[in-house]
Amino acid sequence: MEQNKTGKYLKYAIGEIVLVVIGILIALWINSLYQNYRNNELASIYLNDFKKDLVADTITLNERIIYNERFVKHIDTIVYTLATKIELSDKELLHFMEQHRAIMRESYFIPEKITIKQLESSNGSHLISSKELKDLLFQYYTMNDRYEQNVEKSVQLYQHNFFNRDFMKVYISDNVFMLYAGLSLNRPKFDLNKLKKDDDYISSLIHKREISAEQNSGYERIKTLAKNIIKLINSELKKDELN
Repeated sequence: MEQNKTGKYLKYAIGEIVLVVIGILIALWINSLYQNYRNNELASIYLNDFKKDLVADTITLNERIIYNERFVKHIDTIVYTLATKIELSDKELLHFMEQHRAIMRESYFIPEKITIKQLESSNGSHLISSKELKDLLFQYYTMNDRYEQNVEKSVQLYQHNFFNRDFMKVYISDNVFMLYAGLSLNRPKFDLNKLKKDDDYISSLIHKREISAEQNSGYERIKTLAKNIIKLINSELKKDELN
């Protein structure tokens, strides 16, 4: 200051500040570029993982639909037998029992949820830039949750507590034990006419058919939504490749 160099020092200090600010801005810019790159990489990983889950879901849904279609066919054949037969030969009785064994199996759909759980636990929804895609994913998993609570659990309840109990009536007659084990338990013989008049058994047959058809209607809706989301994911992945 004594030598009137205040202006020079002031310019020097301002220059140093400007350099520091520029350095900080460059560092922030580089960090932003890296973060964007990292976010794009994570987004791509999530999109591919969602696609894998949804493809697996569509495969499982197709399997469940085929299972239920078989249930309906078996029940239609059982009803036809009840309507047209008075007695069954041993061969016919064995076939009748096999059809009941088939419809005692269970058909439930549980979607793959690994990716959606990872996305939610990491608060990574911002990584998916497409609002349409986020909305459809939310709709898809919400639909599945509601379907599981309202339909699938009801089917399990009926299957375990009613269907299996009523369909087992075909198996507990003495001549059935003789066919399978060559042993007699001195039980009443299988009576087709008595079975026709069993209200619980007939109700379970009809209900099992209706539920199987209802499940398939729901599975078709879920599968359609899954396929639409897969198409949208493919479109987003192509955009990332172009960028």
